[in-house]
Amino acid sequence: MLLKSIKLNNIRSYLNQKIDFPTGSVLLSGDIGSGKSTILLAIEFALFGVKRKELSGASLVRHGKKEAGVELNFELDKKDIVIKRTLKRGKEDIQQEAGYLITDGVKKEGTAVELKSWVLDLMGYPRELATKSKDLVYRYTVYTPQEEMKRILFEEKDTRLDVLRRVFDIDKYKRIRENLQIFIKDMKERRKEAEGKIYDIAQKQSQKAALEAEAKEIEKKIILLEPKMEDAKKLLDEKKSEAERIEKDIRILSELKGELNLNEMRLKHNIGQREKNRERSMLLEKQALSLKEGIGKTEKISFENLAKEIKEKEESIGLEESRVKEISKILAEFSARKRFSKELKEKIARLDKCPTCLQDVKDEHKQSIISREESILNEVEENIAAHSEKLKDAENIYSGLKKEKEALKKKEHELSIIKIKLESIEEKENEIKAINEQQEKLKEETGKINTNKLRLNEKIEEFQGIDESCQKIRRELELAQKRERELEIEKTALKQEISGLKKAVDSLEKEINEKLRIKENLAYLMQLQNWLEEYFINLMSVIEKHIMLQIHMQFNELFQRWFGILIEDETLSVRIDDEFTPVIEQNGYETAVESLSGGERTSVALSYRLALNKVINDIVSEIKTKDLLILDEPTDGFSSEQLDKVREVLDQLDIKQTIIVSHEPKIESFVDNVIRISKEEHVSSVIGI
Repeated sequence: MLLKSIKLNNIRSYLNQKIDFPTGSVLLSGDIGSGKSTILLAIEFALFGVKRKELSGASLVRHGKKEAGVELNFELDKKDIVIKRTLKRGKEDIQQEAGYLITDGVKKEGTAVELKSWVLDLMGYPRELATKSKDLVYRYTVYTPQEEMKRILFEEKDTRLDVLRRVFDIDKYKRIRENLQIFIKDMKERRKEAEGKIYDIAQKQSQKAALEAEAKEIEKKIILLEPKMEDAKKLLDEKKSEAERIEKDIRILSELKGELNLNEMRLKHNIGQREKNRERSMLLEKQALSLKEGIGKTEKISFENLAKEIKEKEESIGLEESRVKEISKILAEFSARKRFSKELKEKIARLDKCPTCLQDVKDEHKQSIISREESILNEVEENIAAHSEKLKDAENIYSGLKKEKEALKKKEHELSIIKIKLESIEEKENEIKAINEQQEKLKEETGKINTNKLRLNEKIEEFQGIDESCQKIRRELELAQKRERELEIEKTALKQEISGLKKAVDSLEKEINEKLRIKENLAYLMQLQNWLEEYFINLMSVIEKHIMLQIHMQFNELFQRWFGILIEDETLSVRIDDEFTPVIEQNGYETAVESLSGGERTSVALSYRLALNKVINDIVSEIKTKDLLILDEPTDGFSSEQLDKVREVLDQLDIKQTIIVSHEPKIESFVDNVIRISKEEHVSSVIGI
């Protein structure tokens, strides 16, 4: 993993700043409090998000700002990766917002938790080593804040050893031993439970044998019951055969009685029908006679001739109607001419001047026109009188023809009524004829019915006493059925008893088999418990010690080597004991860390820290952050000579990118790049590279 750049927005003393990271060794230079460590914390925040106690949102967001963000660009496995996280100030606290991760240009958005999970996968960090609040692998291999550098030296040895177990992923052996103790305890409980379950196995086997013997005795009873059941079944079959013969005769008798009843019904129906026919025939004769009397003697007139005559009258009426209309039209014309002549005479008599030429009209001219019009009026009057007479004659003829037509229509109606009556008489006479024919048939059928009744009565007499025989055989059949049922019930009860005993035997057998299985399993549990207690737990301890010994040897060698480089004092030496606790010896005597000078104490802490970094990166092969090392004020209290030794240590580490935070100017002389940080009016910025 190699850092490329980071953008800070409202992070602590930074407003809006981008910082590019070159490869090789890089020094973040600046005065104390200028904002150098803020960059390192921002890198950690971009990768893992906030941590309640160690890296809270409140410690990152600039005072007075509502939002803040960090965008980190780095290279990992030859992939270009950008991660962006944001913080937002709420009413009561500061919350992480959703962010995004871009891998070779492919962007995916996620929550703060999802971003951390993706980063852990990219870096190859074991999930079990990254808790909610701590990122141990990152803190021990890449970056340790200045205030935590020496903390590991003063931790309780059990706490330090537990942390190292988890970092090196060997605490699993301790967990295995602890889990085995729990498992063995559970096995002991299971043994007690199993022993309680099998204590009565002999008693159960005895109960099973007793039940099997009882079942055999019942089977003997069933065998003795079989002959009785066969005799009962034979008797029942005989009674069933007799009952079937009787039932057959009863069915025949029932059919005969049914047929007799049917003949009685048919006879009763025929008699009733003949009486109804007689009454109907008398009624029809009376109605036909009444109709004949109502018709009397009527002349025979053809409907066709009458219709022809009515049609001729209608044609004559039409002609006369046309004539009347024509004469009326002529009279109207003469009346109009008469009105015109009168109006003209009146106008001429009153006219003094011509309305066209405006000349005076002479009396002679006026008299001439009046005379002419009077002549015309006389002629019109004569025509009106003549045509009025013609109109009167035509209307009289038209009226007479209409009356004649009405008379013919009336005659046609009367003739229709007579026709209907004649047809009704004919229908009634035909119905009377049909009734008479039916009466004859009914009479003949009644004779046949009476003959059949006599025959049926004779056959019914042949079955006298069959009811008593039927009742007797039914009683005998019921007794035979009852006897068979009793025997069957007795057999079923015995079978059910056997079934119940067999179920009880099966249940006991399952229980016994289960107890035998538990007994076998109990023996296995005892062997397994013994093997775990005597061999496996000890094996886990041996494996753990062996691994810890290898780690201890490498760790101790690196710790001593780098301390020896930083402190050239033959009277002062360091080593780590079996519990990875730093041991400092001065003049052959152990001395406490607290008694060392500031530079010596820093040398112990830095050597321990770098040794831990190297061992973790060598052992945990999946880690992909081996090319990056961040040191926060690693030279606190160092003399000028010790600062020169730091270069030698860095050269031995041979890490592609090392970022050092320090205000020591001398370090600039042996790093590849320097990023200068300045702070003015509470705002940090990069002033040069």
